[in-house]
Amino acid sequence: MLALIISIILSLEADFVQTKTSALMLEPQVSTGHMSYRSPDYLRWAYDKPQVLVWEMNGQETNVNPQVQKLLRMIMASVSGEAQDDAKIQRESKRLFRSVNIVMDERNEVAQRVEMIEKNGDITLIEFSNVQVR
Repeated sequence: MLALIISIILSLEADFVQTKTSALMLEPQVSTGHMSYRSPDYLRWAYDKPQVLVWEMNGQETNVNPQVQKLLRMIMASVSGEAQDDAKIQRESKRLFRSVNIVMDERNEVAQRVEMIEKNGDITLIEFSNVQVR
């Protein structure tokens, strides 16, 4: 979903800008942050603006509620390449989103832009920069 990979990734670091657009908001909500992934099952998704918020998952341990935990599992499965083969993750994605559009950076073989359109029409756009793949 967020960093669909063709080759095996040991780690991935990236900055991101996340823009949420909703009919319920007058202006889009823009957040910035940094994400870190370490194979096989560590993910840290940290927002630094407009407020500090950190979601972290290490194996089965997490500091987030069950709904966010599902999202983090989908992200990790996408980074590791397991999402393509995992029917449960694909079903969860279809349950949450009308569509997920990914623009790949062919040089790094990772997502550089992800647009998630929710069932209610809200749109979340995530754009990655300073991507480092190992």
